[in-house]
Amino acid sequence: MASTAHGKRTKLAEEGSSSLPKSKLAKSTRSADSSSEHDNSAEIVDDDIEDPDVDVSAWQRLGVHTDLLRALKHLRFTVPTEIQSKSLPISFSGRDIIGAAETGSGKTLAFGIPMLQSLSDRQAAWSGPIGLVLAPTRELAIQVKNHLEAVARFCKARVIAIVGGMSQPKQERLLNSNPDIIVATPGRFWELVSSNDALLVQLQSIKFLAVDEADRMLEPGHFKELKLILKAVNEQSLKGEKNKRQTFVFSATLLKDMQLVARKRSQKAQRRNSGKPEPGSMEDLIERIGFQDKQPELIDVTSSVATARTLVESRIDCLVSEKDYYLYYFLTRYPARTLVFANSIDTIRRILPILRLLGLDVFGLHAQMEQRQRLKNVDRFRETNNAVLVASDVAARGLDIPQVEYVIHYQIPRSGDLYVHRSGRTARASNEGLAIMLVSPEERKLYHKMCAKLDKDISAFPVDLDIVGRLKPRVDLARDVDLREHKLNKQAHERNCLHEEKGISERFQRGNAVTSADQPQKPTKRCKKNIKQPKTQTSHQQDLE
Repeated sequence: MASTAHGKRTKLAEEGSSSLPKSKLAKSTRSADSSSEHDNSAEIVDDDIEDPDVDVSAWQRLGVHTDLLRALKHLRFTVPTEIQSKSLPISFSGRDIIGAAETGSGKTLAFGIPMLQSLSDRQAAWSGPIGLVLAPTRELAIQVKNHLEAVARFCKARVIAIVGGMSQPKQERLLNSNPDIIVATPGRFWELVSSNDALLVQLQSIKFLAVDEADRMLEPGHFKELKLILKAVNEQSLKGEKNKRQTFVFSATLLKDMQLVARKRSQKAQRRNSGKPEPGSMEDLIERIGFQDKQPELIDVTSSVATARTLVESRIDCLVSEKDYYLYYFLTRYPARTLVFANSIDTIRRILPILRLLGLDVFGLHAQMEQRQRLKNVDRFRETNNAVLVASDVAARGLDIPQVEYVIHYQIPRSGDLYVHRSGRTARASNEGLAIMLVSPEERKLYHKMCAKLDKDISAFPVDLDIVGRLKPRVDLARDVDLREHKLNKQAHERNCLHEEKGISERFQRGNAVTSADQPQKPTKRCKKNIKQPKTQTSHQQDLE
């Protein structure tokens, strides 16, 4: 692996880009919330064996419980990240926290460790969950649940995930099984809780509330249910025990809005005169959360440029019709685990078969994909070296995928914040990464607008045009193969529909008295489904090879 990484660095250097990120796959120690947190089973197979060379004294100085220190040692998380170092001492004192940190900086453990610490310190069994974590997407919720489970392994805390796309009866049983921490998406959690008074009563026991990716919660499809959950949690807290509830709100952006909210909270008269906050704004969300701390602690560890300090950013100027060439050029020239972001699902569906025909290990991820298939593709991407994941912005926030070295913006993101979140899939937890944009003439205006918002210009990526020219015929052939297969599939589908209709007509002529002879017949459901693709790909693939 080391030689492979060295080879990639050498090729990058040959093209005159010495500032591009170096691989850190051989790094012996990792900071918390790093990409390897997902592979918990691989990290802690030998429960009773502790590596004496792993030093977790930095965590101990923060006041982390012994059981959690054991788990951190097994995970080899030796050094807390900046957001963890600054927030944990404050959270251990019971303060509410509003935090802004770059994506991949360790926000999960910043709010997760205080919850687990409370469970480790408890003197008696606790009835009902003590922690509720709300996340905007299913993938992020499952990821947070896995992170917390890995650190909670010695304090025996039960952590469950309640998300859409899963069996509802099973999730109802999970909620009724007396979990310690619930990680949930707002839609599914409210769907289950709102129709069950017993589950509503459980909210009385909540001692910790965490809202992750708070700015994403403001988007349509999240905020309505989130408002209802916050209202229910606050109402049940008044009815329940007098223990103070601690609240954490974390986001990668919008700290200025949060600071504005803090100033307005301290100017009550001015707020009353100015009326209610704008519905759906960050101020509205902060007001609805109902902090019990009069002045939540604001912690900002973001850089002025918003993206990670270890991220190298670059661009390739090309025509729209040339983007496939430069995408294939980069993926073959610098093979590594790479995320490719597109603005539309149609674009993803067009790119995927072309890259597969070109022999790349490529997977898709978008909102119209079934939940099971989405999770399966993410797992395959994690497990496959040099894999490519072509994704819509459903994957741009929260997902922490191990060792993503490169992010490619196939199309310019529609906002600066979205660019930050996309690019944040690499250069995580102090590792280095590279983000490249493919910029067409039609996108120059949007590109300059984004650069102005980020207050920086992005340098051009060095490209070997001779190699690009040699790769063009391959890409053109793959496009042609894909187009021909699409036409064949369409023709076969139409023939199948005609056979279906012909069969219906013949049955009717044999004496079907149910419908009138003049009434047109609709094709059956089976006709509408995609038929199995004809096996015409082999010869074309041989041409490609």
